[in-house]
Amino acid sequence: MSDRPEHPARRFQLPGLLLAGVLLYGIAGYVLIEHWSLFDAFYMTIITISTVGYSELHPLSAPGRVFTSTLIVSGVGILLFGFGVFAETLSEGHFLEFRRFRRLERQIAALRGHFIVCGYGRIGTRIVTEFEQHQTQYVVLDNNVEAITRLKHEGRLFMEGDAASEELLKGAGIEHARGLISAVDSDERSVYITLAARALNADLYIVARAGRPDSIRRLELAGADRVVSPYIMAGHRMAEFALHPEQPARAAESPGEHSKG
Repeated sequence: MSDRPEHPARRFQLPGLLLAGVLLYGIAGYVLIEHWSLFDAFYMTIITISTVGYSELHPLSAPGRVFTSTLIVSGVGILLFGFGVFAETLSEGHFLEFRRFRRLERQIAALRGHFIVCGYGRIGTRIVTEFEQHQTQYVVLDNNVEAITRLKHEGRLFMEGDAASEELLKGAGIEHARGLISAVDSDERSVYITLAARALNADLYIVARAGRPDSIRRLELAGADRVVSPYIMAGHRMAEFALHPEQPARAAESPGEHSKG
């Protein structure tokens, strides 16, 4: 995914580095000031910054007490900082978000013979509903905040990002996909998506939506196998129903659908 969530462990890099720095500071201080062994210096540093209340290993000199005071202040401050980062990570759901992301990754990687649906607006949503009714595997690509929120809430397979991105299309398993449907609301983006998809998989069956009649030819040249113009199709159907109210809707291809070739 283009917007891959940060691994929760990375949020602890700074607290971890600071803690390691304090440990080294404490060990070096006790070795140089009190002339203790490395093990004694390490143990004293641990019990000091953790404030467990154990007694001193050896009597401290005046400089040693001053040094221990600075170690306590810095060590406790860093530990509190680390606990704050942990509490924030937990409360904001970063662990759950990353687990959900990894689960989606595994599910998408396992897809074979699926459809890639680009765009989750009104048409894309209807397409996904039809696929689920027919138990057809799919993955949705979109970068709209509202669409991503709905996809998460509905528990559907999706990837967040620009559907024209070759990296995103590869992540969606375009090499193993059965087909791609470009249902985005921009004809220009649809052309870019079609070009990228055709370049990555020459055998892919591509259906593209055209908002304007003059975009139909462009999408066919870009590599779309079939181009659908919802407005032309809807206008034709409505006129047909008005002129022939006694006839049932015909299943034949309407003027809003164009097949390449």
